Amino acid sequence: MAAAVKFRIPDPLPVNGSNVADDWRRFREQYENYEIASDLADKSQEKRAAVFLTCIGNDAYDVYRAMEFQHADDRKKLDPVIAAFETFCVGAVNVTYERYVFNRRTQESGERFEAFLGEVRRLARSCDFGAVEESMIRDRIVVGIRDESTRHKLLQVRDLSLAKAVDICKASEAAGR
Repeated sequence: MAAAVKFRIPDPLPVNGSNVADDWRRFREQYENYEIASDLADKSQEKRAAVFLTCIGNDAYDVYRAMEFQHADDRKKLDPVIAAFETFCVGAVNVTYERYVFNRRTQESGERFEAFLGEVRRLARSCDFGAVEESMIRDRIVVGIRDESTRHKLLQVRDLSLAKAVDICKASEAAGR
């Protein structure tokens, strides 16, 4: 008989602090991966909800205990529980603050461009930029990149797209090694 494979459960969901929406997205993605890896995706809503509630940690469980659901049995079904956490975590986003954090982000000394880009993209998700998200990320790259010669190259390109800005920054970083 084959031994059962065990998977590490996701880290608890932090429900305090300024990154609640992003922490929720990370937790939800990790939980979805955990469900697939541990073959929970085909189980009942009740079993999946019980595992989810086991994974969220004490602070988030206290939030769950205080949540109101339309139907009493929704408390034991995964989809309504996830919807309630989505509302709690993402509904708590202060867009002005999220945009402030986004607009203050600059590339740190020794930080690789890929890491900077990833962080800027992550920050943009909470900013509710809508149709202008790509141009906002592009502008944050232009303003926030550490290397002045790369910034100069970016500013010389008429109709600079996000893809082109990323290509220029990657090429400049590779050439500088």
